[in-house]
Amino acid sequence: MDENKPYLTESGTLVIPADCEEKYRWWAEGQPVSDTLKELNASRTVWERYCFDPYPDDLQKEVYPLLDPE
Repeated sequence: MDENKPYLTESGTLVIPADCEEKYRWWAEGQPVSDTLKELNASRTVWERYCFDPYPDDLQKEVYPLLDPE
């Protein structure tokens, strides 16, 4: 694991090191946390802990409802 990149712990805690690339520093006008969670393939549970945005699978169903197999 690259210690200078964001990662998720086993318990689902998002860790964004202070010395990571500027793009991950949401607090300093970097990318939104949702983009970082997408890169980390965060689970729905983790996503809901850190984001108010719709979970990517849910958003796809809203945009492409005819592709939903249910």
